[in-house]
Amino acid sequence: MDTAPELTTLPAGPAIAVRDQVAMVELPAFFRAAFRDLSACGGAQQAGPPFAIYHLLDGPRIDVEAVMPLRAPVAPTGHVHALELTGGPAVQVRHVGPYRELGPAYEAIDDWIEAHARARAGGFREVYLTGPAVGSTEQITLVVQPLTTN
Repeated sequence: MDTAPELTTLPAGPAIAVRDQVAMVELPAFFRAAFRDLSACGGAQQAGPPFAIYHLLDGPRIDVEAVMPLRAPVAPTGHVHALELTGGPAVQVRHVGPYRELGPAYEAIDDWIEAHARARAGGFREVYLTGPAVGSTEQITLVVQPLTTN
C-alpha cells in the first residue's frame, strides 16, 4: 500500500461498461477483452482511466463490471452497455505494486469506514492508472469505495 485512505469526490457522468460473472482465474482474460471492446466503442470520448466495479466478491464467481468513463454518451455495441456514473464522496487508497497485493488497501478502507462511521454506496472500484504492460511492481491502482452522503 502506498498511501493511507483519503476522502475524494467521484465525478458523475456517462460511461460504458461490460459486466459478467467470472472465476478469479478468468479476470485477466475478462479485462483484456472487455477493455478492448470498451476502447473500440468509446474511442476519443474516453474521459479518464478505465476501472472495475466489483459488485459481489463472495462465492466461486465474481460479479464484475469493466467501465470506461466518457466525455459524452456513445451508442453501445455488442455486449457493451451504457452506464451513468453517480458522483459523490468516496474513500480511496493508492496502491503501487502487483494486483495480487491489493488486500491491505481493501483492509485499510474497511478500517477507515468503521472508524469514521461511514456507509458504503455500491461496490469497490479498482481504477487502473497504469496498463498491464507496466511491470507488476510499478502498477498503480486506486482502490476506491463510494460512500453515502451524510
